[in-house]
Amino acid sequence: MTTKKKVIIGIVISIAGIAIIRRIIAFGLVGIFLVDSFISKPEVYDDIENYTEYMSFSYDNGDILWNKWGMDESIWPRTIEDTSAVVDYKMVYYNPWDAQYLGYLVMDYSDEDYATETARLKAYPSTDYIGYYSVTEEKTYQLLAVYADEYNGFVYALTDGNNRIIYAEEIFCNYFMDINYLDYIPKEYLLDGFDATSDNPYMKLKMGE
Repeated sequence: MTTKKKVIIGIVISIAGIAIIRRIIAFGLVGIFLVDSFISKPEVYDDIENYTEYMSFSYDNGDILWNKWGMDESIWPRTIEDTSAVVDYKMVYYNPWDAQYLGYLVMDYSDEDYATETARLKAYPSTDYIGYYSVTEEKTYQLLAVYADEYNGFVYALTDGNNRIIYAEEIFCNYFMDINYLDYIPKEYLLDGFDATSDNPYMKLKMGE
């Protein structure tokens, strides 16, 4: 065998070896991600006394756990002055691949405080929301304010018209939520029509399927 042939064979073997190693690494990374997605569990918080710790408007650092993809949470109360007004509260963080957040806060206000809070919320510069993730015009409750992003989800406030305000958010990416959100939030607190399941029609539309 000539030296030239040996060199060519050596180059071919090297290229093949590199390709095999790259494939092994790729499969290994996929395996790690899959294992991590099975191991990772949603973190659920219902301690209202630590409310501000879970809200992104409490921090200036964009890299913290609760940054929430830069979504505007100012629809929610900045602080909870009277915890006795809290009917229900839950904040969920899940990060098997990318961070996602689910939360709701239900409060019963006095007549005076309800009037003040509804005025604040109605003055909020709400965004378009209908059509994102199959959401339709809200009919279950009165929608007071909404910040919607066609990719990252929703932050909003609803009212039953009887001094109760429901603040809620579904914040995620990649057009679906890994979390089974109905296990953590009552369906009636979701915007009407909301569908962020792994096979939702909005994702198919956006992905051109």
